[in-house]
Amino acid sequence: MKASERLEIIIDEVQTNGIVKVAEISGRLGCSEVTIRNDIRKLDQQGVLKKTYGGAVRKENGLSVEFIPGEYFLNSDKKYRIAKRAYEYMKGGDSIIIDDSTTGYYLAKYIKEHAEKHLAVVTNSVLSGAELTSARHVDLFIVGGHVIGNPPAALDNITVGAMGQFHVDKAFVGVNGINLKTGLTSMGTPQMDVKREMIRVADEVYVIADSSKFGSRNLFTVCPMSEVDRVITDTEIKKEYVQTARNLGIELDLV
Repeated sequence: MKASERLEIIIDEVQTNGIVKVAEISGRLGCSEVTIRNDIRKLDQQGVLKKTYGGAVRKENGLSVEFIPGEYFLNSDKKYRIAKRAYEYMKGGDSIIIDDSTTGYYLAKYIKEHAEKHLAVVTNSVLSGAELTSARHVDLFIVGGHVIGNPPAALDNITVGAMGQFHVDKAFVGVNGINLKTGLTSMGTPQMDVKREMIRVADEVYVIADSSKFGSRNLFTVCPMSEVDRVITDTEIKKEYVQTARNLGIELDLV
């Protein structure tokens, strides 16, 4: 097949479905994944689509909004793997909460890039909300309040009250720290109060946090570990924490 024909098929796929995956399109066209990745890279450079991990998505025309990234680039590879695993626990039709953590933003990005599951998403994160506004497979609810922090998020009593109006299937929550014997911890309010409400209104609670969050000495406790259904973290977690989790019956996913 000629290169021009491949490019035309890739463009048609991403315009029709909003997304194209390297593995799927290479199998369909009978060519290597390297070839398809090169094609996607060329189309990305031309501004036709937006290259993503494993494929590409439709490039939306619109405003560009800049944010101060905060800890977004810290442990980025781990956060991506955690987000990918978290997505596997979602079913089409689920209602979910994504909190204001940077790992939560990676999850929002992953959801946007994978249109196969229709989801209702509630978030207090300005960054995650902005990311998902153009995702046609997402029903988005952005909870308001006083916007603070890096990345920016609504975090005050208004946010807590608004969050209490929802009931969701699953909450995906990042935290300042994890003490396996004490619980999820926070450096203080108002983040603590907002996370407590997110946990309260969810049927299932998934903690999404890289291994640096374990062994916390933060002053405030968000909730005990008994209120958490699963912790998703990376494989660099210390063995002593893994053993403690097993002894306490805490579900731990290592990615």
